[in-house]
Amino acid sequence: MLLALVGWTLIAGLQGPGGTPPAPLAPGTAPTPAQIEQRRAQSSSLGRTLYEYDRAAWLSSDALTAKIPKEKLAGAGGYIVEQIGEQLLRVTYYRGGAADAQAFFVADVRGGKVFRNEVLAQPIALTREQTVLARAREIGAVTAQERSYRPCNSRPFNTIVLPSRKDGPTAVYLLSAQQDAGTYPLGGNYRVVVGSDGKVLSYRPYSVNCLNMKVPKLPAGATPVGFMINHLLDPVPTELHVFASYSLGMPLYVATPDKRVWQVKRSDITLSTPS
Repeated sequence: MLLALVGWTLIAGLQGPGGTPPAPLAPGTAPTPAQIEQRRAQSSSLGRTLYEYDRAAWLSSDALTAKIPKEKLAGAGGYIVEQIGEQLLRVTYYRGGAADAQAFFVADVRGGKVFRNEVLAQPIALTREQTVLARAREIGAVTAQERSYRPCNSRPFNTIVLPSRKDGPTAVYLLSAQQDAGTYPLGGNYRVVVGSDGKVLSYRPYSVNCLNMKVPKLPAGATPVGFMINHLLDPVPTELHVFASYSLGMPLYVATPDKRVWQVKRSDITLSTPS
């Protein structure tokens, strides 16, 4: 098998499904083994959750457009994803701004499939928890405009809002959408963290350039088994590397500034070279 290597250079609190991340390291400070492990665990959990939420949104949108023509969806406010129990994700689509949003379509996703969906006979107001997520989504979009965050293609951002725990901050991810089957964007991805009071606590890009991973055309009989990327500003791979590995269906090999190489295989992050 042939290992396909693609060189990239990339450029990270939140209390949610992925846990609370460690404080940023001071410039020139080497992370301790405990800090390395904490960051690795956070990236693994957050990246897996991002992929699951993004896939639920994609599957539910297909169910939505199968029941409501796209032209009748103009002006829809957005959608939010909530975890209901261990294995169930519920996607709620709404119209209007967060303050007065009305839910009109709900889909339940489990095991990578939509098993129940419903166009509501009468739109209903969002719950308090849903309103918090919708408001964070709006604030994330406004912050992206203010900071000139742009996706890396002509399609709008895919927006993933990760719910907080115990009224903590909410993370809003704005991700470049995949435009074709053979190209995977790893640039044009951002995160905005919104506090329970609606104030923006932090924001960050995950790259400095538009970086599109293309699956190479290989000689007959050759099979790509992974992609190699350089990541300069974090000691371990981030949740976006985990998300990308799930999307690609193959490992990423991530070189960090300390000259170590990590293998990111779905949510499993391990050192590929001795430390």
